[in-house]
Amino acid sequence: MALPTPSPTLYISNLETKTKKPELRQQLYSLFTPYGQVIDIVAKKHDGGRGQAFVVFSEQAAATAAMRGLTGERFYDRDLRISYAKKPSNAYIARTNPEASREAAAIAAAKTVLSRAQGEYEQLEREREADEAGAGAGGGVKRAGEEAEGPAGKRVKREGEDEDEEEMEIEMDEEDEEEEEDAAPKAPTGVTLICTNLPPECNEQIMSALFSQFTGFSRAAPLPTTYSPPSSHPTPNPNARAFRIVFDSPEHAEAALQPNQGFLMQPGWAMGVSVQ
Repeated sequence: MALPTPSPTLYISNLETKTKKPELRQQLYSLFTPYGQVIDIVAKKHDGGRGQAFVVFSEQAAATAAMRGLTGERFYDRDLRISYAKKPSNAYIARTNPEASREAAAIAAAKTVLSRAQGEYEQLEREREADEAGAGAGGGVKRAGEEAEGPAGKRVKREGEDEDEEEMEIEMDEEDEEEEEDAAPKAPTGVTLICTNLPPECNEQIMSALFSQFTGFSRAAPLPTTYSPPSSHPTPNPNARAFRIVFDSPEHAEAALQPNQGFLMQPGWAMGVSVQ
């Protein structure tokens, strides 16, 4: 059987079916948001979809951490069943590729209708002006032809100009982003938390998703495989990884320490945390 493709959208099943939808969404948000930024929750309450929901994260790493941390968790007296969703949600598509979202398709269709209506209106205006001129059949035809050609030429030009302006805006946005990246200051040294006994597949993205919920988080960086954990930490499992988590102040580092002390990234992997 093929393994499911990792996705930022999680499929949740075996949910309690009597809870009202607003309450279910709120409780799911509270349960999953510690693992990363949740951008949408779709709770199913209609027939055929009862006991199911989709939780959409902004990043795949956060979804992976949530799936490993919450699979089998008791939620309203039921064990959560969590897997990657087969298809990306519209909320994630709209965030990563706005042109492919349902909203973008609806806007494009509306623009097409408006463009056609504008063209018909301009054609009627040209015909009315030609009739009012009344300079003769030949002159009227010539005038109508001239006016039909003139606005049409202008309209084509405006479309070309709009495309050029759009390309310029995109290029300017890219230049602005590059300037912001160049001007971005380096992360401060700050205060460091040492996290040990983490599964081998754990990486910077997963650790960042786990700690970014706490105020003052700066960055996550792996420690060498030869690193020896402090004596207060649990004995690491074979091939366990360790990370350095940097905060901007001792107060913020302490605030993140207690909630994550002994946190299970997956069964049997209790995380050790201490201030360096």
